[in-house]
Amino acid sequence: MKNIKSKRHLALIAGGLMSIGDPGRAEEASGLLGGLKFINESAWMKSLGLTLTGWMDAGITYNANDPADNYNGPVIFNDRSGEFQLNQLVVDLSRTVNVEGGDWDVGGKLTFMFGTDARTNTINAYGDGHWDNDLIGNDTRFYKIALPNAYIDVFAPFGNGLTARLGRFYTIMGYETGLSPDNFFYSHPYTFQYGEPFTHTGVMFTYPVVSNLLVTLGAVTGGHNQFGGSLDGNAGWDGFDKNMENWNFLGGVFWNTDDHATSVGFSIITGDVNADNDLDDFRRKTGIDKKDNRTFYSFIFKQDFTDHLHYVFQHDHGIEQQHPLNNFKDAQWYGIQQQLIYDVTDTVGVGLRGEWFRDDDGVRVAQMRPGCAVLASGPASYYGVTLGVNWKPVDWVVLRPEVRYDWADGIDNYDARKKSDQFLFAVDAVIKF
Repeated sequence: MKNIKSKRHLALIAGGLMSIGDPGRAEEASGLLGGLKFINESAWMKSLGLTLTGWMDAGITYNANDPADNYNGPVIFNDRSGEFQLNQLVVDLSRTVNVEGGDWDVGGKLTFMFGTDARTNTINAYGDGHWDNDLIGNDTRFYKIALPNAYIDVFAPFGNGLTARLGRFYTIMGYETGLSPDNFFYSHPYTFQYGEPFTHTGVMFTYPVVSNLLVTLGAVTGGHNQFGGSLDGNAGWDGFDKNMENWNFLGGVFWNTDDHATSVGFSIITGDVNADNDLDDFRRKTGIDKKDNRTFYSFIFKQDFTDHLHYVFQHDHGIEQQHPLNNFKDAQWYGIQQQLIYDVTDTVGVGLRGEWFRDDDGVRVAQMRPGCAVLASGPASYYGVTLGVNWKPVDWVVLRPEVRYDWADGIDNYDARKKSDQFLFAVDAVIKF
């Protein structure tokens, strides 16, 4: 099972920066529809340098607790027990900028997603008044439409080459991504589900200081008023259409060896959760002079011990001042997740993932039922162990069976808050077009 590696930048950054100067999946011609050759090899697409790719991810999960409402929470994404889920039907149109030459170049990406995963890739999965929540109407509980990527890239031949990304794009933070083909496992760790941003809106500059060292600096916005105690408190995280004057700093440093065997990455986002006008209104109504900073960082270490054995270590930590779900006291969350993946053959891989996630003040892990988001679950430590297999019967299909065990200390948060643990047995198929 060979992972795609960036030709110019770091393989470590799977979601946010991998498409900069890296054709990636665009070079893969195989697929259910022949890699969409009949479109990509047309004179019009070639003249514009455009590439169309697509995939479908569908699966089913069985919960040993047999929950009455078929909800697997707080595990989300594959959150339905005994029900078929079309997690993602994705069409991706992109133009990759040429970062190897000495000329200016313009590219970009537009990602269209339909399915149950789109709920978490919209601007706000449970908020009202956000434009992308209305793309498919409000009659569907589980299936939504999302546009998680909608950006342009501009390459400027300054020094070693500077690339600017403007628009909405997947985060550079964390290891796993919201796009199924980029992940080994069907399910996701708590760090990804509850600890990290998924997308940003703003501008991000990427510069290779030397061939093995990449620096990213940016400003992202799109947060929403948090004081109502809703899921809207996402300044710099997964926003787009409100409080556009509220900016956060996003930055990262990424390094790898010449052979990509060892990679290290550190990224950070910091800034106010709410805009000044929100704070002024809150002070007038409550008399509370609220502080409003949220800072989150993610550290990743990746080591390929051999061509077949791969290890990933990730540590996240977030702090938010005077969180309204913590009685306006400071709240923090942190955790560690590790993955060990062994490529048995070019078509079969086995992976083990273990995680500890601490929701220290009970403000992050939610019972996120569609249409009924219960935020404050209470302080707890969450643990998860997942054993999975990847099998490619043909180049354009990956089957991903897995077994997962989750448990929590200090809280019953499984099976409608009646149990402290659960077993999940799942399998999905990722089919590329």
